Amino acid sequence: MSDTADVVVVGGGIMGLTHAVHLLEAGVEKVHLIERDGLCEGTTGAGGGFLAPWTVISHLHGPDSPAGPLERYGMEFYAKLNAAGHDIDYRQNGVLWVTASEGTWALAQSLAWDVADAAAVAVEPGRMAEFSAGVVSGDGVYGGYYVPSGAQISTTKVGTALAARIRELGGVVETRRPAEAIRVSGGRVTGVDTAFGRIDSDHVVLAAGAWSNQLLEPLGAFLPAVPQITSRIITEDLGIPETLPMLFMLGLAPDEPGGGTPLWVRWHDGGLLWGGMYGTYPRDVLADAPIPDRLDELPTDGILEDQRMARGAAGFMPVLSRPASIRVKHGAPCYTPDNLALVGPVPGIEGLHALGGDNELGVTQGPGLGKVLADHIVHGTSELAELGPWCLDRFGDRYTNAAEAYAGLTESLTKLLESD
Repeated sequence: MSDTADVVVVGGGIMGLTHAVHLLEAGVEKVHLIERDGLCEGTTGAGGGFLAPWTVISHLHGPDSPAGPLERYGMEFYAKLNAAGHDIDYRQNGVLWVTASEGTWALAQSLAWDVADAAAVAVEPGRMAEFSAGVVSGDGVYGGYYVPSGAQISTTKVGTALAARIRELGGVVETRRPAEAIRVSGGRVTGVDTAFGRIDSDHVVLAAGAWSNQLLEPLGAFLPAVPQITSRIITEDLGIPETLPMLFMLGLAPDEPGGGTPLWVRWHDGGLLWGGMYGTYPRDVLADAPIPDRLDELPTDGILEDQRMARGAAGFMPVLSRPASIRVKHGAPCYTPDNLALVGPVPGIEGLHALGGDNELGVTQGPGLGKVLADHIVHGTSELAELGPWCLDRFGDRYTNAAEAYAGLTESLTKLLESD
């Protein structure tokens, strides 16, 4: 027995779900999304749910970032989902960037805040409490910027809402149906083998995150991206006001390159959800190892680094020093050497497409990337963006395996730290 579909989407995270919605809205009649576990239980479930114009204020990209329009589209996408009555814990409280060192403050002042948001304002230390619902003081802070368009959502609740939208549009969403192999004949995709029978289709989209390369390897294909472990800490209810903006704290370790690990913090059910891009073990543990079926048994050593950064921020955010019961969730976002996603046809296999390499920006960029790929599959072009900056073969044959992709990522990050 087999099922049939016009397009099979493999992966039930933010990217796969938003792509399936856009396929159906573009006129594809039979869209079948399959997920090995429950929806948004992998890396998406560990996502902070931060929405902001990230790349235009990043010294990796800058004001002319090709991802800028995608990020604005993503922010509007979630606002509309919320306005349609879906419970996604949407709060547009803005983003407050806080710098705790002279170097990071100088860097912040050089960024294109007006491009990110025309209403963005610089925040002096004495006004930190005003912009942070009283949670952050100016003690030990050099300055900051407030971006009012920033918002936050619950990634798991978004998954539920998007699945409902897919079914409403006539699509199929199946959880607990693992993809086992991509079927290819004569250089063209013919469907997907799953643990519960095959699905015949002329188009397959891989949006399985860190697990996508496992399905591509038997086909001789490789996505030049490396899984990097990240962790989210969620506290019990601490009486935090729900008007708290998202907080991004820089320069907490001024003696370290780049000011040390950034720390991000947001409100979550009266408590805090926080984490950082730690550089310690087990950040790179999956760079040269098989991807486990589950991420919940990964080492928690990186949490110690996050907690160290939190202690560094406690001088101006005292709540971070309060004892609290915590829960931890791990994710494995995939990073590319140029910090841009991987979107488009898989070279050499007609009808097979990939959607990945999120660089930990998948929540904001996912809807836009999903739309662009859907438009290209259905219409051959997209008014939102062309695929060029994200195409899978843009590196040529430079990165053919995980070790080479990891070396490219390390090289780019080293150059970034040296420039700081």
